[in-house]
Formats: sequence, structure tokens, C-alpha cells
Amino acid sequence: MKNKILIILLIVSMNSFAQEMRIINTEEEEIIVTLSSKEKTKELIEIFNGRKDESLRKKWTSRTYRLSNNQLLIEFYDGQSILIDNQKDFKKLERVRFVKNNLSNFKKNISYKIEIPFEEGKKLSNSHKATKITKYKSSSPQYHNYDVYRLTSSQILFLEVYSNFRLATIYKDIKTLSAEHSDIEEIEYEFDDEHYMKELANGNPLDDFEPNQHVIYPKYVEKIIKNHNLTLKETKIFVGSFWSNLYQSQRGYWILIDEINQSNGAGKKLSILTLRIYNTLEEVREAQAEYEKFKTLALAGMKGEHLYQKISDQYGKNFPNFIDSLISELPQLLNFDKEQLSIDENGLSIIDEAIKWNHNDGELFDNWFPSALAFCGALYIETHKTGKWDSKLDKKYNVWIPQVTLDDNTAAFDTRYFCKDLFESPIPLKWAARGFNKKGKK
Repeated sequence: MKNKILIILLIVSMNSFAQEMRIINTEEEEIIVTLSSKEKTKELIEIFNGRKDESLRKKWTSRTYRLSNNQLLIEFYDGQSILIDNQKDFKKLERVRFVKNNLSNFKKNISYKIEIPFEEGKKLSNSHKATKITKYKSSSPQYHNYDVYRLTSSQILFLEVYSNFRLATIYKDIKTLSAEHSDIEEIEYEFDDEHYMKELANGNPLDDFEPNQHVIYPKYVEKIIKNHNLTLKETKIFVGSFWSNLYQSQRGYWILIDEINQSNGAGKKLSILTLRIYNTLEEVREAQAEYEKFKTLALAGMKGEHLYQKISDQYGKNFPNFIDSLISELPQLLNFDKEQLSIDENGLSIIDEAIKWNHNDGELFDNWFPSALAFCGALYIETHKTGKWDSKLDKKYNVWIPQVTLDDNTAAFDTRYFCKDLFESPIPLKWAARGFNKKGKK
């Protein structure tokens, strides 16, 4: 009886707060799936007695579960998931690859793409279903040329031509395409300095931004207050160097706007303001607490930390002794099955994909990075049959930095760049390991 009540409550909760995604496959069939958070995913698996089904494992996802209500749950590497009504709909998604948009300053939402043969894409581009978007043009067409089309389904068709191969991909939307192609991102989001100020002044909450924080000129404040239906609730709120006024919108969200009439440090009023939008008052309080914590650390003499300080503190010069144990932790840290862990290109591709899905979790980086470094070094040694693990002391900072050392006493790849690049972006491990292939074949 208790389980039945829990199931009923969960279904009511799902129906009340469910976020659905509409997918159109290449056969023009529509499939509606339900997105679930990491926490909700765990609840669904527990309450509906989820059982892993290897026969339904979908490539580039963590695992697939059969639920007792006959739905299927596909779990992603970040712990989120989608619910599919039945196995028939699952089959319709065979060519669909789920991705996580990692656009800087935007929400990291789940989306999808469909990779298709180039000739199939070319045929589609010439049909009445496709309209070319002419503003997207390659800056180096002699090396990498492309065409972008909007389909009648609102999806985006992307045709690419390189010197020795061609690709065709259908993307859910332009944001998903932009997340995978920086040149498209630059064109799509290349606005003048006041574009988003004007959008805010017109009442646009810009709710796809994360964090939802923008600079505005004082001349826009009055329109923002009017068009967002704002009511002043508090003053002298600190979440940054200058204090802000806190407003509540009749639409439900909260906005902090720097007060104009305060000194900018040079004895003048602020000429550029920061505007921050929060979904709840609790988020505002959390931001206040974070700023107070930051001030406390600053007063205590907070200083920049070396990239390898934490690793050095934990392992010292003995990092090489922990390679195997660090690698064995990757499945748990990045949420994939241990059976998929292998020191080869297949294992590398799974880890790269898992990092993409987990990269926006900054707190998790310190956990998975040492293991990713250990894996990349082990893969180099296995691939090139040369090199050994070593630790070098950076005397300037008194920090031990692990590396794979070759016979000529040089590093197989620069582990400092490796850390910096991976921290900034979820790029493939081999890209981060600059010089990875200098001593052997790819």
C-alpha cells in the first residue's frame, strides 16, 4: 500500500512538473519524451523497480532501464534521463544521438542530433522541406565549407565539406548546432553591445542564460522596471562589489539591479550596472551567502592556487603509484558501467563523452580530473609502447606535477596545458594533451 501511494504521488509530481522534449526522426515520426533530473531519475528507478537492460543500451548514453510501468528510462552520464513511453518509440529513436549543450553563459540543456549520410542530407537540402539560411558562411571555405538549412520541422540541417570527407547532420535547433560549432556560435550570437540591454528593457527575462547576469546602462532601468512588472522589495543587497536593489516581478522571478547612486570608486555614480535574475528568493539568499563567503576568504588572504596544488597535496611525488586505482574510479565518477572501461580508443571515446555531460559541474572537476589524467597517460604508454610515469617538482610553487616521461627525458604531453584546457572546456582528452602523438602514430 505504501509503495502504491508513493507511485501515485510520483506520477502526480511528474505530470505537474514534467519537462517534455519533442523529437522528429528522419522518417518524420514525432516522439515525445519526458526529461528527468538526476534526483528524479533515482526516484523513478527505485519506485518503478528499474532493471538494466543491456539489449536496449543506446550508444553515447550511460544505461537503459525497463520500468515496472512498461516505460523505458535512458540515463545519461550526468545522471539525468529521459522517459520513453514504450519500446516502439525507443526503436524510432535508433538514429537519434542525445547531446548536452555546453554553450558558455547558456543553460546546459539536453538536446539531440541525427547524423545521416551526406547524400541523404544533400537530397533533403534540395527538397521543399529545406530553406537555406544565408547568414551562416564559412570564413575558410577552402578548408571547411558548410551550408545551413532550416527544415519545415524547425530542425536545422548542417552540411559540411572538408578536403577529404563530407558530413550531414540534423540538429534539434540552432542552439544545438552552435554548441558543437564555434563559428556558427559566433555568427548566431554576434550582437552589438546593447542588444541584450534592449531585450531586457522590452521585458525579455532571457531565461536561457546561466548565470542570468548582464550589464546594462542606467538609461534602461526605468523600462526594465516597467516591462518586467517589478516591485521594489529590499535595498542594499550585496552579491558583488556594489549594492543592489531587489525587485520581484509579477511573473514570479526576482531581479537585482545595482543602485546607480553609489560611488564607483572614483567618486562618480555608476555608469554601468549589473542586473541579475533569479527564479526564487532562496537563490538570492544563496548568492548573498556566497558573496559573504568570498569576502571572508579575501580578508583571510585568499590567493590563486596552482593548477596541480590539490593533486600535489594529496599524492605528492607518489602520483604514479596510484594510476591503476585512479583509472578504476572513472566509471563511478563519470557514471558509466565499469565493463565499458578499457585502455584503448573505445574507452577514450566513452570517457570523452562522459566528460562532456559532467563538465558544467565545477565541483566535480577536482574529483574526475586526476583519473582522466591517469587514463590519458596510461593510454599514451599503451599506444606508443614508450614512456613512464614520473613526478616533477615545480620549485617555484613547491608543487609536484605528474607527467609521462619519454626516453629523451621530455614529457609526452604538457600536463599543465592538459589541466588548463580541460578545466575551461570539455574538449577531447587528446586535444588537451598537446603533443600526444609526437612520438608515435595516432
